[in-house]
Amino acid sequence: MITMKLTYEKSHLFMHTPHSKWLVDTGAPKSISPSKSLTLSQDGYQRVFEVQSTYSGLTIAKLTELVEVEFDGLLGTDILNEFDILWDITSATMLLTETELDSAAIGMMGHTLEIGNIMGVPTLEAKLSGQSQTMFFDTGAPYSYLSEHPENVPQAAREVEDFLPGFGTFTTKLSQIHFEIDQISYSLQTGELPTLIGMSLSLAGSDGIIGNEIMTDRRIGYFPRRRAMLIEQSDAAA
Repeated sequence: MITMKLTYEKSHLFMHTPHSKWLVDTGAPKSISPSKSLTLSQDGYQRVFEVQSTYSGLTIAKLTELVEVEFDGLLGTDILNEFDILWDITSATMLLTETELDSAAIGMMGHTLEIGNIMGVPTLEAKLSGQSQTMFFDTGAPYSYLSEHPENVPQAAREVEDFLPGFGTFTTKLSQIHFEIDQISYSLQTGELPTLIGMSLSLAGSDGIIGNEIMTDRRIGYFPRRRAMLIEQSDAAA
C-alpha cells in the first residue's frame, strides 16, 4: 500500500510522485508520458510501468495546453485498474494497494456499487427522471455530460469550454441535474455533448459522463479488479 499526494487544480486531479506529476484520468484507457515510464515507490514497495509517449495523437504538451496546468504524464486505466484506489481530495491523498482495500477498516460509509467497463473506461448506472442511464465515470472530466439534455437549458446558464481526447474542444452550457446513484441524489453541473461525441458514446453503449465534481467533497473508493466502487456519503455534498 502506498499513499501519494493528490491535488485538485483547474478542476483536474493530479497524483504526485517524488519526481513527477500525473493527471488522473479514468476516462483514458492508456497512460502517456514523454519519459515513457512511471515509477511508484514507497517504503520498500516499487513498481515500474512502461507507457507510451503518445496515444491517438495526444501528447502531454497538448494536454498541458488544454488543462492549463504543467504536469508530466497522463495516468489512465491501464495502470489505475491494477490497484484498489482511495481518492480523498479533502486530505490531498491518493492511496493505492495491490491487495483488496478494506473500506470499513478506514471508516468509509456507503454502499459498494457495481461498475462496468467499456473500452477500458469504468461505467456506473445512474437514474435520471426515473430512467436508468449507463454513464462513464471519468475523473478527467470536470463536469458531467449527457448525450442529450433532458430539459431546456436557461439562456443565462454558464457556458464553459472543455475537451475530450480524440474529439477536441467544445463549448456547452451547464445546468444542475439530479442524478440518482444507488438511491442517493447528486446534483451535478451538467452539459450537453456535441452531436458527434454524443453519437459516439451512444454507439459505445454509454448515455453520458459523470465527472469529477462528485469527488470533491467525499472520498471515493475505486476497485476495478472486482468491478466495484464506493461513493462515501457526505452531508455537505449529498
